[in-house]
Amino acid sequence: MATAVVLRDRYGLRRRSAVGLTLTAAGVPLGLQSGLVAAVGLERALTVWNDQLTLLPWGLSRILGITVYLGIPAGLPGYAAVAGAALTAVGLLLSIGRGRRTA
Repeated sequence: MATAVVLRDRYGLRRRSAVGLTLTAAGVPLGLQSGLVAAVGLERALTVWNDQLTLLPWGLSRILGITVYLGIPAGLPGYAAVAGAALTAVGLLLSIGRGRRTA
């Protein structure tokens, strides 16, 4: 919300527009990145990430599966993508209208 306060105080945006732009700025990356993970597959994305960073022992991630080992629901990227799209939509709806306050 600090971003919304700066947009409102320093750039003269209305409170509604400032909150809307802040929600949009949070929703777009969440929706795009989680949508990409959902398209690739959660298990595959986490396996590639683990191979690069070696967060979990190799045998555990290959034999058991990272999502099973960590107890991560398989539908989580899809839920996050929907939440990101909802944040973006609400943010865009709130930011429509007059952009700046008058004196």
